[in-house]
Amino acid sequence: MELEIELTERPTAPSLHTQPDGRLRLTFHWHDEIGGVLSAVTHPMREFVVDGFMSLWSSDDEARAFEQVDAQTIVIRSK
Repeated sequence: MELEIELTERPTAPSLHTQPDGRLRLTFHWHDEIGGVLSAVTHPMREFVVDGFMSLWSSDDEARAFEQVDAQTIVIRSK
């Protein structure tokens, strides 16, 4: 399962949802702590993907692809 992390400057409640392409996307404000976000969101697959999101978050830039969606949002994916 492919994972994405969406960081945004928009005021938004953290969320974890399944994209139409099957990827799971974790969305949260850039200043939030990812560990706290993962413990707060709900999704049927959450307990199975927490380690994957932590690994994606902490991997070096060579293992991640960054997409600037707009002026306020960046999406991080594994390469």
